[in-house]
Amino acid sequence: MCGIIAYTGAEPATPILVSGLRTLEYRGYDSAGIGVQNGSCRITVTRALGVDQLAEAVAGGTSNDGVEPTVGIAHTRWATHGGVTISNAHPHTSADGRVAVVHNGIVENYLDLRVELSDAGYRFGSETDSEVIAHLIARCLKSGESLASAVRGAAGRIRGASSFVATSADEPGVIVGVRLGNAGGIVVGIGDGFHLLASDVLAILPHTDRVIYLRSGEVVTISSAAAGFTDLNGATLERRPFKTGRSFEAAAKGEHPHFMAKEIAEQPEAASSAMRRRVDFENGTVDLPEVPYSDDEIRSFDRIIVTGMGTSLHAGMYGAQMIEALTGIPTQAENASEFRYRSTSLNDRTLVISVTQSGETVDTLAAMESASAAGAKQIALVEAEDTQATLMADGTLYLRAGQEIGVASTKTMICSLTVLYQLAVYLGIRRGALSPDRARELVSDLSRLPGLIAEMIDDGGDCRRLAVERLKDRRHLLYLGRGALQPMAMEGALKMKEIAYIHAEGYAAGEMKHGAIALISEDMPTIALVPQGALYDKMVGNINEVKARGGEVIALATRGDEVMPGLADEVLWLPEAPEWIVPLLSLVPMQQLAYHTSVALGLDPDKPRNLAKSVTVE
Repeated sequence: MCGIIAYTGAEPATPILVSGLRTLEYRGYDSAGIGVQNGSCRITVTRALGVDQLAEAVAGGTSNDGVEPTVGIAHTRWATHGGVTISNAHPHTSADGRVAVVHNGIVENYLDLRVELSDAGYRFGSETDSEVIAHLIARCLKSGESLASAVRGAAGRIRGASSFVATSADEPGVIVGVRLGNAGGIVVGIGDGFHLLASDVLAILPHTDRVIYLRSGEVVTISSAAAGFTDLNGATLERRPFKTGRSFEAAAKGEHPHFMAKEIAEQPEAASSAMRRRVDFENGTVDLPEVPYSDDEIRSFDRIIVTGMGTSLHAGMYGAQMIEALTGIPTQAENASEFRYRSTSLNDRTLVISVTQSGETVDTLAAMESASAAGAKQIALVEAEDTQATLMADGTLYLRAGQEIGVASTKTMICSLTVLYQLAVYLGIRRGALSPDRARELVSDLSRLPGLIAEMIDDGGDCRRLAVERLKDRRHLLYLGRGALQPMAMEGALKMKEIAYIHAEGYAAGEMKHGAIALISEDMPTIALVPQGALYDKMVGNINEVKARGGEVIALATRGDEVMPGLADEVLWLPEAPEWIVPLLSLVPMQQLAYHTSVALGLDPDKPRNLAKSVTVE
């Protein structure tokens, strides 16, 4: 949710920290701040309402007697407690200025702690929950504890999923980080004569590719010379770094005006990557060694749950339909934030499939904990390596989309759908529900996906025109789909809401006349997903219902359809494709409609207001 970066070494810290904040800005850009050890027994803190403003404020570095500081922490904020103000920006400091803290997560019992600390004479300068952490650490330090011990002490007092990083003027060169529960993680960057902490590996990659992901309940202490790990009781832990496969250069925009445009264009390659070494196109089979279950275990499953949030939930809705169709196992998609709180009948014959691009989505992780407690089997679909979801699941299917910077998911959605497609075929084969001929047909269909997506991207000019001519001045939109296209309609509506700030509803088309039809008017365009298929005639009937009430229709139809040009006001053409591939193709024009509408409105599609890339707080 928020972005954290910390550095200790021999180089000037301020440029490294500011550069890291620019990389992390997608995680929150309400405000930003930096705190450096300057050798004067205090932490020098600079805060501003945005990374650009912060960069201006610290231009030239923060120095003491001409010596650039080489130790510091920094933060870019997505507000949860308190408004977007300078006083609420991180880092937060103790009253004496000797401790500084940056925090990602929510302190659920902060009100009780605030009263306790206020009664003890500690003064508060912000409205945030995070400030209590700085005062808790300062109180422990007064009793003679080390910074690492004080961080463990503070961690033991707070409730809720959190990660935070602290530094103290009393321990020059030292920074301590901790992860509690399923809040956004901390990555440790291991260098030669320097170390870093960050909430995303991308901020570390310009400096080192040797990393360690902090697990829940772990504390890390870094200096220029070493990185040490303990649990919350202070017991030493052995953690070894590994070389990450992430590429910082992959995040560059290149010739594209926005990261979102770049990531839409990268979808053919991303889909290919999601299939590599998993799909045998020659023999028509799918091999997923990451799924750790025997054929007997797979045949024993009598229920499958696919869970996620937002875009991942929409992917899960598609996956649930396909898995049930190919395996015969009753399968349902569940919103993770609801699933975790309701009574469920899970057991060791239930398979839970969690879709979470970041691997750190707090509601999805909580749903996984509930599933584990019930004894269910678990598979996670994740992009980010060695994250909390990967530790909780029996097996992990990596999406392989590559770094996605735009807040609104595009290529990670395509990869989620591609991997779910493979998983459905794999389970169907292993369960004996799919004949070899049908499996070969489905695998052959999948082989066409990257080329068909590329064709859709090349044909994106009409989306730009429609965004300008028909969408940018509207305040309400309706998206309609049936079957596996219903979650795609919901995803199209979500994209328009996220980056163009236009109210949009994604609906099951058959449900429209049970209430939503009252909204139809010439002021509310309908985007109808109406490719050729078993439900085509039903969708034509729904479009006629919209037109009969004066509604404007933009149809996504199969190339060669002779009905739609005379029925819809505008048609965006989809290539002929197999039934389970068509939903993936329909995403591309809806992504482009949202992107071009956002740009036409003068908005930044990479940084939608009030949103962050990874939701790591409840």
